[in-house]
Amino acid sequence: MQAKYSSTRDMLDDDEDTTMSLYSQASATTRQPEPRCTAHRCSPCPEQWKWHGDNCYQFYKDSKSWEDCKYFCRSENSTMLKIDTKEELEFAMSQSYSEFFYFYWIGLFRPGGGKVWLWMDGTPYTSELFHVMIDVTSPRSRDCVAILNKMIFSKDCQELKRCVCERRAAMVKPESLHFLPETSGEGD
Repeated sequence: MQAKYSSTRDMLDDDEDTTMSLYSQASATTRQPEPRCTAHRCSPCPEQWKWHGDNCYQFYKDSKSWEDCKYFCRSENSTMLKIDTKEELEFAMSQSYSEFFYFYWIGLFRPGGGKVWLWMDGTPYTSELFHVMIDVTSPRSRDCVAILNKMIFSKDCQELKRCVCERRAAMVKPESLHFLPETSGEGD
């Protein structure tokens, strides 16, 4: 009994559909992803947001009251900054540095003028990561927290400060990457 094909290549050449299908599959898996933006080709954050760890951050330049920042962040499908780790604290502090003294509201406050500081999600504040400095220059209540130049202050919630919002970074799925057009090889 003699073999119909002397090699796999002969078998694939005999069936052009199979050859094209295998070629297409091999090409699709070896093409290089096309960057969507200049920041990071696989950024799980919206444009203009900064990616750090598992979250995306946006430090806005518009000034608002603490309450208005809370609503603004919600409209951006995010929350005001909550500092959970030393790495996040260092990142936020480096982003808050400003030679023009711009404060940024974060999601820490004292509800009803009480003594207990809470994050917006209801988690109690602990002083393990940082201490809140009481701003004695403000004659009114100081029940909201803002960051400035690597320091954290209690401030009057009605004062106008910049907003910093955070949201969970999206997962990057390989099938959602854009690929560069195929180039013909030397043997084509």
